[in-house]
Amino acid sequence: MNTWLIDPLLLKVVASPKAASLQQWCDANNASLFLSAASLSEISVGIGKMPASQSQRADALREWLEGITSRFADRIHPVDPAIAMRAGAILPRLGNGHPRHRLHDAVFVATAQVHGHGLLTRRDGVFGPWTQTPLMVI
Repeated sequence: MNTWLIDPLLLKVVASPKAASLQQWCDANNASLFLSAASLSEISVGIGKMPASQSQRADALREWLEGITSRFADRIHPVDPAIAMRAGAILPRLGNGHPRHRLHDAVFVATAQVHGHGLLTRRDGVFGPWTQTPLMVI
């Protein structure tokens, strides 16, 4: 597999100062990494739910997300009709977890399938053979 769609939960890990080795790997493989626009939405929701007592952290994360959006500007896949229809076909196979998470996971997998990417994740327990998509767990 030459290109990878980054799991939004893995992308959030990259934002941590403790993830230096992961950041280095992503920097070294930058050109082969892609994002789903739905992942940006999922991360934005998480930032928006942060308590007021963490407003400085939320502001820093918003700034980080804007930087990611700029960095990946030409490598962010929109959720188009092909992805939406593929996600709809995948969704009935996802029985575990909260419905909102299942939808995001289905859109994530559908985006990878439609664009011929593998999935770059740390959640190999969530994404397995059912995805019919190569996985790289890092």
